[in-house]
Amino acid sequence: MSRSYIKTLDRLKVSNLAGRLIAGVNRVMPPDTALFHEAVVRAGAPARGQPLRYLPYNQQVHSDGDTTTKLSLVVLFNNQSMERFFLKGVREKLSRLVFKFSFNIMDRFIRSVRLDRKLLQIMAGAAGEFSIMGIVERDEIVRRRFIRRRTRLIYPLLLIPTGDAAKRDYILQFERHQAIRKIKIPLLPFYRKGPRSVEK
Repeated sequence: MSRSYIKTLDRLKVSNLAGRLIAGVNRVMPPDTALFHEAVVRAGAPARGQPLRYLPYNQQVHSDGDTTTKLSLVVLFNNQSMERFFLKGVREKLSRLVFKFSFNIMDRFIRSVRLDRKLLQIMAGAAGEFSIMGIVERDEIVRRRFIRRRTRLIYPLLLIPTGDAAKRDYILQFERHQAIRKIKIPLLPFYRKGPRSVEK
C-alpha cells in the first residue's frame, strides 16, 4: 500500500495502536484514554513518506494539591520518515529564520526534535510505526511561610515505542533540556521566564 491511515483501520486496531503509546502518559498523569484515542482516530496517520500529522484539539487537566497539570497531544510522527526529517544546511538556516519570529511553543518543540539527530535515530529505529508528541504545562503553588509563589513548567512529552533503557533515558533528558520554567509576576496575570535549569 502506498499510504497508511489510522482512520481506515477498525476500532480495535486503532485502540491497540494508539493505546501502546498513550500508556506512556502515565508518567505525567492517569491518561484519559478515550479523549486521546479519539484525537488520534480523527487525525489519521501520516501518509507513507510524510513526517507528521497534527492532532485535533484535546486537553486533559489533572489536579493534585497545589499542582495542576495540563496535557495536550499535538503531533503524530511517522517514525519511518524521521531520518529524513533532520534539519541541516539551508533548511536549518531557513527554519532558524522562521522560528525567530514564531511564538508557537509547538513549533519550537518540533524544531528541537528536528535538530536532534540522535533522537530522530531513536524514533526511526523504534518498535512501532508512530510516535506522539504532547505538550505538558504544569502550574504549581510553592508555599514558604507567608509567601506563595506560582511557577509554570512547560515541556514536550515524547511517547516513542522503545524498550531500551538507555534510549528512554535519552528521551527524558531531551524533555528536561527543552523545558521552559516561568514564574508568575505578583498581582499580574503574566509570567516571566525563570531559571533555565529545571527538574520535572
